Amino acid sequence: MITGRCHCGSVSYEYHGEPIWAGFCHCRTCQRLTGSGHSCSLGAARDRLVIRGETRTYPVPRPDGPPSVRHFCPTCGSQIFGEPGSLPGFISIYAGTLDDPDVFQPTNAIFTRCRPSWDHIKGDLQEFAGHPSEPVAAARPR
Repeated sequence: MITGRCHCGSVSYEYHGEPIWAGFCHCRTCQRLTGSGHSCSLGAARDRLVIRGETRTYPVPRPDGPPSVRHFCPTCGSQIFGEPGSLPGFISIYAGTLDDPDVFQPTNAIFTRCRPSWDHIKGDLQEFAGHPSEPVAAARPR
């Protein structure tokens, strides 16, 4: 079981199962919402997540499909998880909320075409220029 919480502890969660994927997203939306060069998240099945406490949501419009929805703590503002509009039934659990940060073992980086020059992560990651499902987003190892 994977557990985590927001900064103030008003919202906590349990995830029953193993992550489906783990990685970094360098898209401009993640940069703006995190205040950094990328977000760090675990991909997971929505039906295995149990939330305790109230979250608020923010729909993030996307030009190429349904909005993604970010769930955050209404007290401290910590982003807890997101629901990608293009992947119904899946969620992204934000790694900074994990009780055990070592659960996050990244294997890939997406939207590297948007990555700032100052934001390079060491490691043997599979990189995608866009989303892995995009035909032009061919994977390239670092």
